[in-house]
Amino acid sequence: MKKIVILLLFFALVLSGCGQKKVVSKLEEMDKQGAVKQKEAKTEETKAGGLADVCNYFPKELIESAIGKPIVKVEVPITGSENCFYYTFYSDDYDHTPYGDKPGGTPVVAVYDTEDFAKDKAYNETHGSKYGTDPSIGMDNYVVRNNTNEVWQVVLILGGDKYIRMHYVHDAVTGDELVKIGAKFAEKIQAGK
Repeated sequence: MKKIVILLLFFALVLSGCGQKKVVSKLEEMDKQGAVKQKEAKTEETKAGGLADVCNYFPKELIESAIGKPIVKVEVPITGSENCFYYTFYSDDYDHTPYGDKPGGTPVVAVYDTEDFAKDKAYNETHGSKYGTDPSIGMDNYVVRNNTNEVWQVVLILGGDKYIRMHYVHDAVTGDELVKIGAKFAEKIQAGK
């Protein structure tokens, strides 16, 4: 009888998932290690190239000199240092929602990108954007215009699948000012080579 009870207890433990916790923990640990390795690789890329650390590589004074306006706030979004928001206007109660006011403003957004540029270009072109270049920028570039011929994005081609793209939100700057920012960024990139 004792043997049957012990066997039943043993089977109950096995069937209830005893030991499963270790497998899950091991998988979680492997996921964490993978995430750490990805973060370390991105950190090395940021340190090595400098360009990927957008806010530090392109200080606000560089943009201010291009557009002749102050940048009132510089912000690195949660997604990482390869993005930077340069605000020409910022307020703690910018966005009025039913749940209360939220901070925000009108930024120029600069992004160091390693995604497939051809896909972005094809998508934008199917939605009416036209890609051209501007010789005043001083390096390989695309100046992207919308269907009303206004510049909405400037892209600096760094080589391979690496590029810096800039756009503005809520009329932070004009299209011409965005091109001037692109020229200043290109100047800084060329000086660093």
